[in-house]
Amino acid sequence: MIQKGNFLLLEKSEFRDWLKKQIVARPIKTLQVHHTALPNYTTRQLVNGVAKQDVFKCLEGMRNSHLSAGWAATGQNISIMEDGKVAISLDRNLNRIPAGIRGANNNSICIEIIGQFDKNCDTMTDVQKESVIHVYASLAERFKLPINTDTIVYHAWFTAKGVRLNDYTPGKSSKTCPGTAFFGDGNTITAAKKGFLPAVQKELNRLTNNIKEEDEPMTPSEKLEFEKLQQSVRDLKKELDTLTNSKDVLKKGIQEQGASIKNVKERVESLESKHAMNIPIYAKEAVEALTNLKDQCGNPVVNTPEGRSADFYSLVTVLYRAGVFK
Repeated sequence: MIQKGNFLLLEKSEFRDWLKKQIVARPIKTLQVHHTALPNYTTRQLVNGVAKQDVFKCLEGMRNSHLSAGWAATGQNISIMEDGKVAISLDRNLNRIPAGIRGANNNSICIEIIGQFDKNCDTMTDVQKESVIHVYASLAERFKLPINTDTIVYHAWFTAKGVRLNDYTPGKSSKTCPGTAFFGDGNTITAAKKGFLPAVQKELNRLTNNIKEEDEPMTPSEKLEFEKLQQSVRDLKKELDTLTNSKDVLKKGIQEQGASIKNVKERVESLESKHAMNIPIYAKEAVEALTNLKDQCGNPVVNTPEGRSADFYSLVTVLYRAGVFK
């Protein structure tokens, strides 16, 4: 909750408790539904749902525009930002009649939703949509209003002089407000009954039954998405198990290969140790004679006589005794 200048900025989660504490002396019979058209997501410099423009600069800009038009204060009682935050006009508190629909403002609260929701314009962010539903449900709860097209009214259902029409009628309606693509359905009576009002009624039921948002039962579409997510988790687990098994098999293979190499090394060392021996006494004279032999360049014929096999020493001794080395 932040207060700055002429506005109080609330989180969605703070609005209902704040509303309960307000003393409203005038009767409230209708809740107006508007979009600002200007400012909108473009002027707010919205990137990935986050606005670069300061929120209070936006709110004060609207107020200054309304004052320059000759109004006594900010036109609306409440503004709902694209990030879901709820702005209360301190200069147009709930006890003051709004300047929302000419000729139809008595006993009404004016709510402006930041954005331009005509077709091919802004697409309302999910968090803003959730706040819009929550704000109207909280107001309906606070002022004991039924959810229907007589209590929650679109600006498009009125003429410029405030005469109520049977529906949005191009050429007769004062404005397209809250937008020809509002809540994805549009600004007609049928559209309101199809999407927006049922969503507000559902939220009102949740509030009056003290159901936490996380405890709400899943809708069929939410359940389907959850089941898809569960299947994805199962598939990932299966892949992970496969990779883990492959890792274990590879590890076991490396371990077995290492053990095999070690065995071969030990066998080689054993064989070498069996064949390598010190110069036996019987062969010393022959080996000495052999090491004294030189080739034609003067290099020893054998310069490493130690550690040879028994066969080597036996052969050298026989050759020596046969007179080959003398």
